[in-house]
Amino acid sequence: MAIQWNEEALALSDLCIDLRRKLHRHPELSSKEEATVALIDQFLKDQGIRTQVVEHGGVLGWIEGGKPGRTVLLRADIDALPIEEEAANGGGLPKSCVSEVKGVQHACGHDGHTAMLLTAAKLLQAHREDLEGTVLLCFERGEEATMNIYHIMKALEKAGIHPDSVFGLHVSPHTPAGTLQIQAGPLMAGMFSFHVRLQGRGGHGSRPDLCINPIDCYAAIGQALAALRMRTVSPFEPLTISTGLVQSGTKSNILPDTCLFKGTVRFYNREVGLAFQAKLRHVVEHIAEAYDCTAHFEKLNAPGFPLNNDAAYAKTAAEVCRELLGEATVMEAEPWMGTDSFPLYLQRMPGVYAFLGMRNEARGITADVHTSRHDLDESVLWKGAAAHAACAEAFLKQPRPQDWKPNPLDLDTLFEQAGYLFPEGRD
Repeated sequence: MAIQWNEEALALSDLCIDLRRKLHRHPELSSKEEATVALIDQFLKDQGIRTQVVEHGGVLGWIEGGKPGRTVLLRADIDALPIEEEAANGGGLPKSCVSEVKGVQHACGHDGHTAMLLTAAKLLQAHREDLEGTVLLCFERGEEATMNIYHIMKALEKAGIHPDSVFGLHVSPHTPAGTLQIQAGPLMAGMFSFHVRLQGRGGHGSRPDLCINPIDCYAAIGQALAALRMRTVSPFEPLTISTGLVQSGTKSNILPDTCLFKGTVRFYNREVGLAFQAKLRHVVEHIAEAYDCTAHFEKLNAPGFPLNNDAAYAKTAAEVCRELLGEATVMEAEPWMGTDSFPLYLQRMPGVYAFLGMRNEARGITADVHTSRHDLDESVLWKGAAAHAACAEAFLKQPRPQDWKPNPLDLDTLFEQAGYLFPEGRD
Protein backbone atom coordinates (compact mmCIF):
# COMPACT_ATOMS: atom_id res chain seq x y z
CA MET A 1 0.00 0.00 0.00
CA ALA A 2 1.34 3.42 -1.00
CA ILE A 3 2.39 5.68 1.84
CA GLN A 4 -0.05 8.59 2.30
CA TRP A 5 2.58 11.28 2.83
CA ASN A 6 0.05 14.08 2.45
CA GLU A 7 -2.31 12.78 5.14
CA GLU A 8 0.51 11.99 7.56
CA ALA A 9 2.20 15.35 6.99
CA LEU A 10 -1.09 17.18 7.55
CA ALA A 11 -1.47 15.34 10.85
CA LEU A 12 1.93 16.75 11.87
CA SER A 13 1.10 20.33 10.84
CA ASP A 14 1.00 21.58 14.45
CA LEU A 15 4.41 20.05 15.12
CA CYS A 16 5.84 21.72 12.01
CA ILE A 17 4.40 25.10 13.04
CA ASP A 18 5.74 24.73 16.58
CA LEU A 19 9.22 23.96 15.28
CA ARG A 20 9.11 26.94 12.96
CA ARG A 21 8.09 29.28 15.78
CA LYS A 22 10.85 28.04 18.08
CA LEU A 23 13.39 28.69 15.35
CA HIS A 24 11.87 32.03 14.42
CA ARG A 25 11.92 33.37 17.97
CA HIS A 26 15.59 32.47 18.41
CA PRO A 27 17.35 33.21 15.10
CA GLU A 28 21.12 33.00 14.72
CA LEU A 29 23.37 34.60 12.14
CA SER A 30 25.59 32.74 9.69
CA SER A 31 28.34 30.71 11.40
CA LYS A 32 26.75 31.37 14.82
CA GLU A 33 23.93 28.80 14.70
CA GLU A 34 24.99 26.86 17.82
CA ALA A 35 21.58 26.68 19.53
CA THR A 36 19.90 25.94 16.19
CA VAL A 37 22.32 23.07 15.52
CA ALA A 38 21.68 21.70 19.02
CA LEU A 39 17.89 21.81 18.51
CA ILE A 40 18.14 20.02 15.16
CA ASP A 41 20.54 17.39 16.46
CA GLN A 42 18.39 16.62 19.50
CA PHE A 43 15.16 16.45 17.50
CA LEU A 44 16.67 13.95 15.07
CA LYS A 45 18.11 11.85 17.88
CA ASP A 46 14.70 11.83 19.58
CA GLN A 47 13.32 10.22 16.40
CA GLY A 48 16.00 7.53 16.51
CA ILE A 49 17.94 9.06 13.61
CA ARG A 50 21.73 8.78 13.56
CA THR A 51 23.36 12.21 13.36
CA GLN A 52 26.69 13.90 12.79
CA VAL A 53 27.37 17.49 13.76
CA VAL A 54 29.84 18.74 11.16
CA GLU A 55 32.12 21.37 12.67
CA HIS A 56 31.36 24.73 11.02
CA GLY A 57 29.07 22.94 8.54
CA GLY A 58 25.79 21.97 10.20
CA VAL A 59 24.01 18.70 10.92
CA LEU A 60 23.76 15.48 8.91
CA GLY A 61 21.23 12.74 9.63
CA TRP A 62 20.91 9.22 8.22
CA ILE A 63 17.67 7.34 7.70
CA GLU A 64 18.60 3.83 6.63
CA GLY A 65 15.90 2.20 4.57
CA GLY A 66 14.78 -1.37 5.10
CA LYS A 67 16.00 -2.28 1.62
CA PRO A 68 19.38 -1.54 0.00
CA GLY A 69 19.51 1.07 -2.71
CA ARG A 70 20.51 4.58 -3.65
CA THR A 71 21.07 7.66 -1.50
CA VAL A 72 19.07 10.88 -1.74
CA LEU A 73 20.09 14.08 0.02
CA LEU A 74 17.42 16.42 1.43
CA ARG A 75 18.70 19.88 2.29
CA ALA A 76 17.57 22.83 4.40
CA ASP A 77 19.48 26.01 5.31
CA ILE A 78 19.32 27.19 8.93
CA ASP A 79 20.85 30.68 9.35
CA ALA A 80 19.13 34.05 9.79
CA LEU A 81 19.82 37.63 8.67
CA PRO A 82 20.99 40.84 10.41
CA ILE A 83 17.59 42.54 10.16
CA GLU A 84 15.52 44.14 12.93
CA GLU A 85 12.11 42.49 12.58
CA GLU A 86 8.82 44.39 12.53
CA ALA A 87 5.85 42.91 14.39
CA ALA A 88 3.53 43.54 11.43
CA ASN A 89 3.75 41.77 8.09
CA GLY A 90 3.52 43.20 4.58
CA GLY A 91 -0.23 43.74 4.88
CA GLY A 92 0.10 45.45 8.26
CA LEU A 93 -1.31 42.48 10.21
CA PRO A 94 0.33 41.02 13.36
CA LYS A 95 2.70 38.11 12.77
CA SER A 96 2.17 34.78 14.55
CA CYS A 97 5.57 35.19 16.20
CA VAL A 98 8.45 37.67 16.19
CA SER A 99 12.18 37.33 16.75
CA GLU A 100 13.30 37.73 20.36
CA VAL A 101 16.85 38.53 19.29
CA LYS A 102 17.44 42.20 18.58
CA GLY A 103 18.65 42.89 15.07
CA VAL A 104 18.38 39.29 13.88
CA GLN A 105 15.48 37.82 11.90
CA HIS A 106 14.61 34.75 9.86
CA ALA A 107 13.73 36.91 6.87
CA CYS A 108 14.37 34.36 4.13
CA GLY A 109 12.26 31.45 5.36
CA HIS A 110 15.08 29.28 6.70
CA ASP A 111 13.05 28.69 9.85
CA GLY A 112 10.33 27.23 7.63
CA HIS A 113 12.83 25.26 5.56
CA THR A 114 14.28 23.65 8.70
CA ALA A 115 10.88 22.94 10.26
CA MET A 116 9.63 21.28 7.07
CA LEU A 117 12.68 19.04 6.78
CA LEU A 118 12.57 18.06 10.46
CA THR A 119 8.91 17.12 10.04
CA ALA A 120 9.76 15.15 6.90
CA ALA A 121 12.52 13.39 8.84
CA LYS A 122 9.97 12.20 11.40
CA LEU A 123 7.71 10.93 8.60
CA LEU A 124 10.51 9.15 6.75
CA GLN A 125 11.91 7.57 9.91
CA ALA A 126 8.46 6.16 10.71
CA HIS A 127 8.46 4.46 7.29
CA ARG A 128 12.17 3.60 7.06
CA GLU A 129 11.46 -0.12 6.56
CA ASP A 130 9.59 0.72 3.36
CA LEU A 131 12.39 2.81 1.86
CA GLU A 132 14.78 1.49 -0.79
CA GLY A 133 18.08 3.05 0.18
CA THR A 134 19.24 5.89 2.42
CA VAL A 135 17.85 9.35 3.04
CA LEU A 136 20.60 11.79 3.98
CA LEU A 137 19.32 14.84 5.86
CA CYS A 138 21.42 17.97 5.53
CA PHE A 139 20.93 21.10 7.65
CA GLU A 140 23.37 23.67 6.29
CA ARG A 141 24.92 26.57 8.21
CA GLY A 142 25.90 29.91 6.75
CA GLU A 143 24.00 29.89 3.46
CA GLU A 144 23.31 33.63 3.66
CA ALA A 145 26.85 34.83 4.16
CA THR A 146 29.64 32.42 4.97
CA MET A 147 29.27 29.45 2.60
CA ASN A 148 29.62 26.76 5.27
CA ILE A 149 28.37 24.32 2.65
CA TYR A 150 32.07 23.74 1.98
CA HIS A 151 32.37 21.85 5.30
CA ILE A 152 29.25 19.79 4.57
CA MET A 153 30.54 18.74 1.16
CA LYS A 154 34.03 18.11 2.56
CA ALA A 155 32.59 15.86 5.30
CA LEU A 156 30.66 13.84 2.71
CA GLU A 157 33.74 13.57 0.54
CA LYS A 158 35.95 12.36 3.41
CA ALA A 159 33.34 9.77 4.36
CA GLY A 160 33.11 8.52 0.77
CA ILE A 161 29.42 9.43 0.58
CA HIS A 162 28.24 10.30 -2.93
CA PRO A 163 24.47 10.87 -3.00
CA ASP A 164 22.70 9.89 -6.18
CA SER A 165 20.31 12.84 -6.11
CA VAL A 166 19.28 15.89 -4.10
CA PHE A 167 16.05 17.75 -3.32
CA GLY A 168 15.47 21.09 -1.63
CA LEU A 169 12.72 23.64 -1.02
CA HIS A 170 12.65 27.41 -0.69
CA VAL A 171 9.65 29.50 0.32
CA SER A 172 8.40 32.06 -2.18
CA PRO A 173 6.52 35.27 -1.28
CA HIS A 174 5.60 35.77 -4.94
CA THR A 175 3.34 32.77 -5.52
CA PRO A 176 0.07 31.65 -3.87
CA ALA A 177 0.37 29.91 -0.52
CA GLY A 178 0.51 26.14 -0.80
CA THR A 179 1.49 25.97 -4.46
CA LEU A 180 4.66 24.23 -5.55
CA GLN A 181 6.77 25.58 -8.39
CA ILE A 182 8.84 22.88 -10.04
CA GLN A 183 10.58 23.05 -13.40
CA ALA A 184 13.58 21.77 -15.32
CA GLY A 185 16.48 24.03 -16.19
CA PRO A 186 17.35 27.49 -14.82
CA LEU A 187 15.67 28.46 -11.58
CA MET A 188 18.08 30.80 -9.74
CA ALA A 189 20.95 32.90 -10.95
CA GLY A 190 24.71 32.77 -10.71
CA MET A 191 26.30 35.97 -9.49
CA PHE A 192 29.47 37.96 -9.06
CA SER A 193 30.06 41.10 -7.00
CA PHE A 194 32.17 44.14 -7.83
CA HIS A 195 33.59 46.62 -5.30
CA VAL A 196 35.55 49.42 -6.95
CA ARG A 197 37.43 52.31 -5.36
CA LEU A 198 38.20 55.25 -7.64
CA GLN A 199 41.20 57.35 -6.62
CA GLY A 200 41.24 60.97 -7.70
CA ARG A 201 42.58 64.16 -6.14
CA GLY A 202 40.44 66.23 -3.85
CA GLY A 203 40.32 69.94 -3.27
CA HIS A 204 38.03 72.93 -2.88
CA GLY A 205 34.79 73.06 -4.83
CA SER A 206 35.65 76.54 -6.12
CA ARG A 207 38.49 75.15 -8.26
CA PRO A 208 37.42 71.83 -9.80
CA ASP A 209 40.00 72.46 -12.52
CA LEU A 210 42.74 71.86 -9.94
CA CYS A 211 41.20 68.56 -8.77
CA ILE A 212 40.37 65.13 -10.14
CA ASN A 213 36.82 64.49 -8.96
CA PRO A 214 36.16 60.72 -8.67
CA ILE A 215 32.42 61.40 -8.50
CA ASP A 216 32.50 62.69 -12.09
CA CYS A 217 34.37 59.51 -13.01
CA TYR A 218 31.77 57.32 -11.29
CA ALA A 219 28.93 59.14 -13.07
CA ALA A 220 30.49 58.25 -16.43
CA ILE A 221 31.14 54.64 -15.35
CA GLY A 222 27.58 54.28 -14.06
CA GLN A 223 26.14 55.39 -17.41
CA ALA A 224 28.48 53.06 -19.30
CA LEU A 225 27.60 50.04 -17.13
CA ALA A 226 23.89 50.70 -17.56
CA ALA A 227 24.37 50.56 -21.34
CA LEU A 228 26.83 47.65 -21.26
CA ARG A 229 24.19 44.99 -20.77
CA MET A 230 22.14 46.21 -23.74
CA ARG A 231 25.17 46.55 -26.01
CA THR A 232 26.92 43.28 -25.23
CA VAL A 233 24.35 40.71 -24.05
CA SER A 234 21.63 39.13 -26.16
CA PRO A 235 18.10 40.16 -25.13
CA PHE A 236 17.35 36.43 -24.91
CA GLU A 237 19.99 35.93 -22.20
CA PRO A 238 18.78 36.91 -18.69
CA LEU A 239 21.38 39.14 -17.02
CA THR A 240 20.97 41.97 -14.54
CA ILE A 241 23.46 44.52 -13.24
CA SER A 242 22.78 46.72 -10.24
CA THR A 243 24.79 49.13 -8.10
CA GLY A 244 23.63 49.12 -4.49
CA LEU A 245 26.19 51.36 -2.77
CA VAL A 246 28.02 54.56 -3.69
CA GLN A 247 30.10 56.38 -1.08
CA SER A 248 32.05 59.58 -1.57
CA GLY A 249 32.59 63.00 -0.07
CA THR A 250 31.77 64.76 3.19
CA LYS A 251 30.66 68.31 2.24
CA SER A 252 29.10 70.04 -0.73
CA ASN A 253 32.08 72.39 -1.25
CA ILE A 254 34.86 69.82 -0.84
CA LEU A 255 35.75 67.53 -3.72
CA PRO A 256 36.75 64.08 -2.43
CA ASP A 257 39.84 62.01 -3.08
CA THR A 258 37.97 58.72 -3.51
CA CYS A 259 34.65 57.21 -4.53
CA LEU A 260 33.62 53.67 -3.64
CA PHE A 261 30.85 51.83 -5.48
CA LYS A 262 29.57 48.26 -5.10
CA GLY A 263 27.17 46.14 -7.09
CA THR A 264 26.24 42.72 -8.41
CA VAL A 265 25.73 40.99 -11.74
CA ARG A 266 23.35 38.03 -12.01
CA PHE A 267 22.87 35.59 -14.89
CA TYR A 268 21.63 32.13 -15.89
CA ASN A 269 24.45 31.32 -18.30
CA ARG A 270 27.84 31.24 -16.56
CA GLU A 271 29.75 31.70 -19.83
CA VAL A 272 27.77 34.89 -20.44
CA GLY A 273 28.61 35.99 -16.88
CA LEU A 274 32.33 35.39 -17.47
CA ALA A 275 32.31 37.40 -20.71
CA PHE A 276 30.35 40.24 -19.13
CA GLN A 277 32.76 40.40 -16.21
CA ALA A 278 35.71 40.90 -18.56
CA LYS A 279 33.86 43.72 -20.32
CA LEU A 280 32.93 45.35 -17.01
CA ARG A 281 36.55 45.40 -15.88
CA HIS A 282 37.62 46.88 -19.23
CA VAL A 283 35.00 49.65 -19.09
CA VAL A 284 35.79 50.63 -15.50
CA GLU A 285 39.54 50.74 -16.00
CA HIS A 286 39.45 52.67 -19.28
CA ILE A 287 36.91 55.27 -18.18
CA ALA A 288 38.90 55.79 -14.99
CA GLU A 289 42.00 56.35 -17.11
CA ALA A 290 40.13 58.86 -19.29
CA TYR A 291 39.19 60.81 -16.16
CA ASP A 292 42.74 60.64 -14.76
CA CYS A 293 41.56 58.41 -11.93
CA THR A 294 42.85 55.04 -10.79
CA ALA A 295 40.37 52.17 -10.43
CA HIS A 296 41.13 49.58 -7.77
CA PHE A 297 38.94 46.47 -7.68
CA GLU A 298 38.63 45.65 -3.98
CA LYS A 299 36.39 42.72 -4.96
CA LEU A 300 35.65 41.04 -8.26
CA ASN A 301 34.94 37.39 -7.51
CA ALA A 302 34.62 34.73 -10.18
CA PRO A 303 31.04 34.15 -11.36
CA GLY A 304 29.14 31.61 -9.27
CA PHE A 305 27.07 28.74 -10.60
CA PRO A 306 23.46 29.25 -11.68
CA LEU A 307 20.91 26.77 -10.34
CA ASN A 308 19.81 24.36 -13.05
CA ASN A 309 17.34 21.61 -12.17
CA ASP A 310 17.82 18.23 -13.79
CA ALA A 311 15.06 17.54 -16.32
CA ALA A 312 14.45 13.89 -15.36
CA TYR A 313 14.23 14.51 -11.63
CA ALA A 314 12.15 17.67 -12.13
CA LYS A 315 9.64 15.60 -14.12
CA THR A 316 9.51 13.03 -11.31
CA ALA A 317 9.13 15.65 -8.59
CA ALA A 318 6.30 17.40 -10.46
CA GLU A 319 4.44 14.13 -11.09
CA VAL A 320 4.84 12.98 -7.48
CA CYS A 321 3.68 16.30 -6.02
CA ARG A 322 0.68 16.53 -8.37
CA GLU A 323 -0.44 13.11 -7.26
CA LEU A 324 0.25 14.02 -3.65
CA LEU A 325 -1.27 17.49 -3.43
CA GLY A 326 -3.48 17.87 -6.49
CA GLU A 327 -3.02 18.83 -10.13
CA ALA A 328 -3.60 22.55 -9.57
CA THR A 329 -1.06 22.72 -6.75
CA VAL A 330 2.00 22.20 -8.97
CA MET A 331 3.01 24.74 -11.59
CA GLU A 332 6.12 25.80 -13.43
CA ALA A 333 8.27 28.23 -11.54
CA GLU A 334 9.08 31.73 -12.63
CA PRO A 335 12.89 31.87 -12.59
CA TRP A 336 14.29 34.05 -9.82
CA MET A 337 17.42 36.19 -10.15
CA GLY A 338 18.29 35.56 -6.50
CA THR A 339 21.16 33.24 -5.60
CA ASP A 340 21.62 30.25 -3.32
CA SER A 341 24.32 27.77 -2.31
CA PHE A 342 22.21 24.86 -3.65
CA PRO A 343 23.88 24.91 -7.13
CA LEU A 344 27.03 23.55 -5.47
CA TYR A 345 25.21 20.32 -4.59
CA LEU A 346 24.11 20.15 -8.22
CA GLN A 347 27.76 20.17 -9.34
CA ARG A 348 28.11 16.76 -7.64
CA MET A 349 24.66 15.19 -8.03
CA PRO A 350 21.54 15.78 -10.14
CA GLY A 351 18.45 17.05 -8.43
CA VAL A 352 15.71 19.58 -7.96
CA TYR A 353 15.15 22.80 -6.07
CA ALA A 354 11.54 23.88 -5.80
CA PHE A 355 9.56 26.83 -4.45
CA LEU A 356 6.71 26.53 -1.95
CA GLY A 357 4.37 29.50 -2.29
CA MET A 358 3.71 31.63 0.80
CA ARG A 359 1.79 34.61 -0.53
CA ASN A 360 -1.55 35.08 1.22
CA GLU A 361 -2.95 38.58 0.83
CA ALA A 362 -5.90 37.92 3.16
CA ARG A 363 -3.39 37.27 5.96
CA GLY A 364 -1.11 40.12 4.94
CA ILE A 365 1.69 37.77 3.87
CA THR A 366 3.03 39.72 0.92
CA ALA A 367 6.46 41.10 1.89
CA ASP A 368 9.55 39.99 0.01
CA VAL A 369 12.38 37.98 1.50
CA HIS A 370 15.22 39.89 3.23
CA THR A 371 12.79 42.50 4.55
CA SER A 372 11.68 43.27 8.10
CA ARG A 373 8.03 42.49 7.28
CA HIS A 374 8.68 39.06 5.73
CA ASP A 375 6.29 36.40 7.03
CA LEU A 376 5.26 32.80 6.34
CA ASP A 377 1.84 31.20 5.91
CA GLU A 378 2.36 28.47 8.49
CA SER A 379 -0.80 26.63 7.45
CA VAL A 380 0.90 25.28 4.30
CA LEU A 381 4.25 24.21 5.76
CA TRP A 382 3.04 20.62 6.03
CA LYS A 383 2.88 20.53 2.21
CA GLY A 384 6.63 21.14 2.09
CA ALA A 385 7.21 18.30 4.55
CA ALA A 386 5.06 16.00 2.43
CA ALA A 387 6.93 17.03 -0.75
CA HIS A 388 10.29 16.28 0.90
CA ALA A 389 9.16 12.80 1.97
CA ALA A 390 7.42 11.87 -1.28
CA CYS A 391 10.26 13.10 -3.49
CA ALA A 392 12.81 11.28 -1.33
CA GLU A 393 10.91 8.03 -1.77
CA ALA A 394 10.61 8.56 -5.53
CA PHE A 395 14.21 9.68 -6.08
CA LEU A 396 15.51 6.56 -4.32
CA LYS A 397 13.86 4.51 -7.04
CA GLN A 398 15.22 6.59 -9.91
CA PRO A 399 18.68 6.06 -11.43
CA ARG A 400 20.82 8.97 -12.52
CA PRO A 401 20.34 9.93 -16.18
CA GLN A 402 23.05 8.23 -18.25
CA ASP A 403 24.13 11.53 -19.81
CA TRP A 404 24.54 13.34 -16.47
CA LYS A 405 28.14 13.98 -15.42
CA PRO A 406 29.38 15.56 -12.17
CA ASN A 407 31.70 18.55 -12.27
CA PRO A 408 35.18 16.93 -12.36
CA LEU A 409 36.94 19.66 -10.35
CA ASP A 410 38.14 18.83 -6.85
CA LEU A 411 36.18 20.59 -4.11
CA ASP A 412 38.70 23.33 -3.36
CA THR A 413 39.15 24.20 -7.02
CA LEU A 414 35.40 24.13 -7.52
CA PHE A 415 34.92 26.74 -4.81
CA GLU A 416 37.82 28.86 -5.98
CA GLN A 417 36.78 28.94 -9.64
CA ALA A 418 33.23 29.82 -8.70
CA GLY A 419 34.38 32.74 -6.60
CA TYR A 420 33.05 31.50 -3.27
CA LEU A 421 34.59 32.66 -0.03
CA PHE A 422 35.93 29.90 2.13
CA PRO A 423 34.37 29.89 5.58
CA GLU A 424 35.96 29.76 8.99
CA GLY A 425 37.69 26.49 9.74
CA ARG A 426 38.95 25.63 6.27
CA ASP A 427 42.24 23.72 6.34
